[in-house]
Amino acid sequence: MEKFAQIGMLLEIYGGLLTHRQRDVMDLYYNYDLSLSEIAEQFDISRQGVHDLIKRSEQILLKADSSIGVLKLRDGILDGIRDIEQDIDKLIEELDVDHKKNSDEIKERLRLIKEKVINLGSL
Repeated sequence: MEKFAQIGMLLEIYGGLLTHRQRDVMDLYYNYDLSLSEIAEQFDISRQGVHDLIKRSEQILLKADSSIGVLKLRDGILDGIRDIEQDIDKLIEELDVDHKKNSDEIKERLRLIKEKVINLGSL
């Protein structure tokens, strides 16, 4: 995952762990794509000060996710959902080709899809 996207998601999930100033600077940098100079001017601090604040804030967010793991959990759920979508699409395609497909086979495949959904709930 691209660093900007990753940090942006971590900011959304764990932003409450940061101070208001850290959160505001991170938001401007990662979500509004402001430069260090633009942020420095807005907060009346040096470019280096902004850079240091961003690096410290990144470490807080990365450490939080390393301990808690919400981002990994989210990615696992999204992968599971994509897998289920593919299973359903494949079943629909097969039914379009063979209208007389055995109902017991269809029920079994739907049961397997349902299990996948239930397993996602236990992540």
